[in-house]
Amino acid sequence: MWIELDGWMAKLRFSACHLIPGHPKCGRLHGHTYAVSVKIYGERTDEFIIDFELLKEMVAEICDPLDHHIIVAKNDSRLRITESDDSIIVDIGEKNYHFPIDDVVLIPTDSTSAESLCEYVASELASRMGSNISKIEVRIDEGIGQGAGYDLNIEDI
Repeated sequence: MWIELDGWMAKLRFSACHLIPGHPKCGRLHGHTYAVSVKIYGERTDEFIIDFELLKEMVAEICDPLDHHIIVAKNDSRLRITESDDSIIVDIGEKNYHFPIDDVVLIPTDSTSAESLCEYVASELASRMGSNISKIEVRIDEGIGQGAGYDLNIEDI
């Protein structure tokens, strides 16, 4: 059994800036309005697998800190990240970005691609789920009609 939230319709979105080092187009700092859709598989406890409102709150808790920020992949080997009290410097070899620390969110991924963001959101959701949940599917759209998906089997964690 499963339940599903459509990120566009349920307004589970965030706007953020990122870059993909070495990519001819995406290697420049740019932004997207992302929509996060989820499908949760599991067994019902009482009436629900998980209450829709609770699931919306969980997804929003993950999206809200990313909204209107610069997302940087903390584990991207192509980046050299230096933090100080008030700034973050991201060195990509030929480019060097100096950001106010409040503008940046470091996420524990190897990229800020839609694929890596899916894995990040699925992992964050899994840590919030009850024992009745068996699988989480996450889709992250970088715009209408363009996105990536990831399936996380809870048993594999």
